[in-house]
Amino acid sequence: MDDGHDGFDVRAFDPVRDIEGAYECFVSGFYHNSWPLIDHAEKRLLTDSILMAARMSQVSLVAEVDGEARGVLFGYFPREGLTLLRSLVETARFTLRVLLRRYCMTPFGRAAFWRHHKGEISFVIRHTDTRAEVLLLSSQKEYRGGIGRALMDEWVTRVRERGYDSTTVSTDSTVSWGFYERYGFRRVREFPLKMFFYSLPGEDVRGYIYRLDL
Repeated sequence: MDDGHDGFDVRAFDPVRDIEGAYECFVSGFYHNSWPLIDHAEKRLLTDSILMAARMSQVSLVAEVDGEARGVLFGYFPREGLTLLRSLVETARFTLRVLLRRYCMTPFGRAAFWRHHKGEISFVIRHTDTRAEVLLLSSQKEYRGGIGRALMDEWVTRVRERGYDSTTVSTDSTVSWGFYERYGFRRVREFPLKMFFYSLPGEDVRGYIYRLDL
């Protein structure tokens, strides 16, 4: 636990206690590019997606303010043990539930989901040289101003403790990618990204992969 960052208490993510806060962080950070998955699908689609990311991760953190999770960071070490296999299994299970229509979604929401899913694969095939990766980082807008840095500081500490000398993250031009550059990350890959075809029609979106050397 780290409570030394501007009043934010950084602690481990609790799937029961923190899922609502994590959902609000996702909506706050990604509504503009993921609204079809929020407005045209049941809430459980995203909460299950968040819990899937938590299960894939060896480090799952929240930044707590006033007793509630206001920021979230999930990170994993894909080359440790069975981490990569576990990630593939979790992703396959979630995808199968969507294929079997276990989630209520409008046709528009379903089309957007598969476009989004395809975009995530485009990151995976370009993001192979990593030993430590941030899977998700987001916070509620009204609590921003140090919360992302508090979470990233704790993640970097965990990465160093494991003996790694770098960490990576995937992001894109529709979100606050400048945060990573201000933190010290450098962009190592850039490519066209079509995953927001439905949510941001006509917008030229770029996918980015950043690396931080420690």
